[in-house]
Amino acid sequence: MVRAISDNNNDSTAGQRAAFTPCSATNMLPLIRRIVADMLQLSRSIDAQREQLRGIDKLPETIDQADYREELSDIRGSLVDDERRLEVCFNELTALGLEVHQPFDGSIDFPAVHNRRRVRLGWHPEDERVEHWHEVGKSVQERQKIDPSKFGVESLN
Repeated sequence: MVRAISDNNNDSTAGQRAAFTPCSATNMLPLIRRIVADMLQLSRSIDAQREQLRGIDKLPETIDQADYREELSDIRGSLVDDERRLEVCFNELTALGLEVHQPFDGSIDFPAVHNRRRVRLGWHPEDERVEHWHEVGKSVQERQKIDPSKFGVESLN
């Protein structure tokens, strides 16, 4: 049976972590989807800007040209803004008691308990609902489909 627990760690960014059932986690998905979509877009933007900066930095003749200095300044300012916005999104998910997979691929973990063990319910943006789980510390590739006969009747409602 999966049931809510209180994980009393003293992580000031997450406060007291929530615990979830598959149903309660699925009920949060409308909000989670919006935040994760923003994070994925910001991650792509950050990667593109970093790649652009690497390319410009390889061109020695650009250093002394005002147009390039201005463009570099604009890119760096935009990069800093996007990194801050990504951090805000990350903090929003953490404040909800969720865990973001690193490196970030959109996967989110919901702390839960199964057979008196702490586990993680896993969700990825391609999933319609929260219907997978994995042991703490395991990767998203090692997730398993929730078996309602083992997780309880409520698990996939």
